[in-house]
Amino acid sequence: MTFGLFRPVLFAIGVIGLAMGGLVLSHRSNPEIAALPPKTSAIPPTSTPAAPGPAGPAPTSPAQAVPAPVILADSQPAPPVTAADFGKPPSLDLRGFQMKPPETPAADAEPPASDIYELTLRLEKGDTVEKMLADIDVAEEERKQVAEKLRSLLKKRRLAVGETIELTMQTIPEQPDTPRVLALSVRPQPEREYIVSRNDDGTYDAEEKIYKVSPRIVRVEGERDGSLQQSGIRAGAPSAAMVEFVRALSYDVDFQRELKQGQKFTVLLEQLVTSDGKVTHPGRLLAGELRLMKRTVVVMRYRAQGGADGFYNPQGESVVRSFLRTPMDASRITSRFGMREHPILGFSALHAGVDFAAPPGTPILAAGNGKVASAGPNGGYGLYVKLQHTQDVATAYAHLSRIGPGIKPGVSVRQGQVIGFVGSTGMSTGPHLHYEFLKAGKHVNPLTQKFAMRGTVGAKDATRFRTLAKQYLAQLRSAPVAGEPEKPPEAKPAPKKTAQAPKEPAPSLVARSN
Repeated sequence: MTFGLFRPVLFAIGVIGLAMGGLVLSHRSNPEIAALPPKTSAIPPTSTPAAPGPAGPAPTSPAQAVPAPVILADSQPAPPVTAADFGKPPSLDLRGFQMKPPETPAADAEPPASDIYELTLRLEKGDTVEKMLADIDVAEEERKQVAEKLRSLLKKRRLAVGETIELTMQTIPEQPDTPRVLALSVRPQPEREYIVSRNDDGTYDAEEKIYKVSPRIVRVEGERDGSLQQSGIRAGAPSAAMVEFVRALSYDVDFQRELKQGQKFTVLLEQLVTSDGKVTHPGRLLAGELRLMKRTVVVMRYRAQGGADGFYNPQGESVVRSFLRTPMDASRITSRFGMREHPILGFSALHAGVDFAAPPGTPILAAGNGKVASAGPNGGYGLYVKLQHTQDVATAYAHLSRIGPGIKPGVSVRQGQVIGFVGSTGMSTGPHLHYEFLKAGKHVNPLTQKFAMRGTVGAKDATRFRTLAKQYLAQLRSAPVAGEPEKPPEAKPAPKKTAQAPKEPAPSLVARSN
């Protein structure tokens, strides 16, 4: 607001200042004005004061007290600018100013550097290595060389659909749309790797690396959540190992009454691993431990001299009984043996077996060795299988969703073989297995039958078994956890320097092909 009021005044002062500046400049630059004599003051010069008398200084008038004005001489006028001055090079002092350097012709720009990058391709149905390279715009001559070198390594072997091809590529500045293959590798088996690499002269070499495979013992720990087999698979154990573990436990563990949610287990596996850490076999079961509410059950693999692999408890007793305690890894019993009211017919009758609730499709195992007496639809039983184990003993399995592969009358089965899958066929209110046990044609309670152990480790194997059992029990606690990287070995003191350092062992065997 204040600035707005004074703005006209400020503008007038500025105009007056500019006008006065212009007059001064014109005065100095005009030689005629500069040659005039300087003006004198209109005031007369002051008289020299009289010497003081004895009575003191003589008084002076006010006019005599005014000092004479000081007149400054004008500076020399600037010489006029002539036309000749425009032809001379500037001689002004330009210190403090930065002059723009003269432009020089730009030097030739360096070509862009080539880039090296990694690429992973997946072999699809109908693909060949040459076709895959053509799809990423590799030059025809190069891709033919690479494909030919790889064929020389594979010989007549073919790469499976889904196999991954690892590539190291390089861009070419002169041909940015045509990359170059520096290296190609494929590993169809963990212990074998095939590599094609480029030489400086543009040719390619091929080599086969064979990695050493050695066993490694690891453990998998888990907690039961649902089926014991699926809980182990989710924890990282291979399916085949968990099947063996459940089967070995099934002789001694009542899965329906003893097995509860949240119970912990550990399995000990023997994996096969290459020298660069790739697993060639996920692991076979060496031992397993299941911690129940009131006891802990441990099973161990052992091969007796002159015999086959079997599972034993730490005391050297075989886990194999004449019959399994329960024919599957089921969650609970829904109906026991005895009199009950039929859930569909509505009247009381003998329930001649035990019902085990389980998800549809759960495998059902043969309780013992025997032959298939019948297999197929059987009225209210739905899909039904009956096994004859001895002349007097038989087992039956009802309400199946489907019958196991190869199960038909007259076929021999082994204990633990899958003979069918849980369903809800026939007179059934939901998916479950109805399991019956018959002695001399009469139904008895399967859960009350006592079956003795089949055998123990022989005297000649006893010492060796005890040593192995002690080792397995320790490894169930201390073996590395499967899937975790191995801890690096402790640093050893550096060897003394010698004239020639010892050669390090090669991590793999390499067979080259030129």
